[in-house]
Amino acid sequence: MANPLSLENRRYLITGAASGIGKAAAIYLSKLGCNLLLADINEELLKLTCSQIRGSSMTCIDLTKTEQLKAGILSYVESNGKLNGFAHCAGLPYIAPLKAITGEKFLNVFRVNTQAALELSKIFANKKVYAGEHGSIVFISSIYGIVGSAANVGYAATKGAIQSMAKALAIELAPQKIRVNCIAPGFIKTEMSDKINHNFDADNSKHIESLHPLGWGSPDDIAA
Repeated sequence: MANPLSLENRRYLITGAASGIGKAAAIYLSKLGCNLLLADINEELLKLTCSQIRGSSMTCIDLTKTEQLKAGILSYVESNGKLNGFAHCAGLPYIAPLKAITGEKFLNVFRVNTQAALELSKIFANKKVYAGEHGSIVFISSIYGIVGSAANVGYAATKGAIQSMAKALAIELAPQKIRVNCIAPGFIKTEMSDKINHNFDADNSKHIESLHPLGWGSPDDIAA
């Protein structure tokens, strides 16, 4: 039976596409018929994602380099056509107590998690990039943008900010027929979460698992 949800020949940008939620989203969208521009800083893993997807292009880029990001998107648009939307799945963790937080590290995490989302929105909304109808922007936030957690203030601040940004942009971009939505996952089993879990003892890990009645989520859950 054909999939009732078809996005045939629509074009989207996916950041963080080398792994985790970004990779799962890219594979899912490709199955719905999308043409994709995949972005990540990890070239080796990004090539692996591309090898699993038909009709995709890739750009290995540091999302904090705005001019390079803009040039990469414009190059894709010139060759493939304007974008219908993007999903900002790239993100950095920052697990540290307040006394250990440094301004430099926080700003780096903020630039990737939040500022990049703002710059991407600005680039996409331009008439040179946006296809002009049925536009869609999706940000990946986190449950930590909603609930409190010790030793997580740096990361939580970036994710709370992106949720507020989505609300404001949804109003501002509505006249251009662009929808803006934000997904705030709980704990998802990804390469990044596996690295973070090494910081937790057994009791803490058990407590976190107890907060998820259906267990930890998978990247495919969020992609869908």
